[in-house]
Amino acid sequence: MLSFWDRVNNWYFISISCILILALLFFFFLDKEKKGKPEFYLPFCLIILTVFYEYLAAVTVHFKEVNKWLYQVFNYTYENNYNLWVYNFFGAHLTSLLFLALIYQYLFSPLKKRIVKGLSLLFIISYVVFQVLGIESIFEQQAYSILVGDSAVIIVCGFYFMELISHPEYSEINPIKAFSFWQVTAILFNDTLKFLLEISFNYIISVSMNLMASLYIISMLTWLMVLCSFLVPIILNTRFFAPKELSYE
Repeated sequence: MLSFWDRVNNWYFISISCILILALLFFFFLDKEKKGKPEFYLPFCLIILTVFYEYLAAVTVHFKEVNKWLYQVFNYTYENNYNLWVYNFFGAHLTSLLFLALIYQYLFSPLKKRIVKGLSLLFIISYVVFQVLGIESIFEQQAYSILVGDSAVIIVCGFYFMELISHPEYSEINPIKAFSFWQVTAILFNDTLKFLLEISFNYIISVSMNLMASLYIISMLTWLMVLCSFLVPIILNTRFFAPKELSYE
């Protein structure tokens, strides 16, 4: 069995740890006004959340007592010591809600904003219903909940791109210089890949474990791309880069 250190001593954990350190450092140097803007504190929270649940997953799969205690709390009888509950709740569901909240900030249309709120509420209600009815367990693969969350995020990303090409507020903005464009593009790419993996998971596993391993590595790379799209705006909006500040919208 791998030790905790062996589990976290790899390129992915080193990368997310470095991103977190840079985010903590540069977020401290943001102006107080910018720290209070959702465009900055939501990406910052997502970076922190990522590092939190990745290390928590490594802890729970190594120290079995943590999982056993949770199994007792939720009256779960199959003690398989999986850490899926970490990725289900933090890596999938909470992350999807934060994505929806972030993209909501980039929309201007009141109708689209109401739809985003409705999709968020639908996601939360569907998740609770799936748990109450026993359709899914937080300790097992939650395909239905994850598909609902990913679908909502993909739809909302579509709303953003619709406004990007049609809304007057975006008409004079160069998308290449808009941080929101790169963030939403990275989120869309990441969640589309997750969506496809989720619906084809059983098939890919049955065909080739090597293929699944390769796709898993690709998913980690796309997630690092998302985190970098969150980190760069924080860095470029600090006082060190104020004279060269790019458009956030």
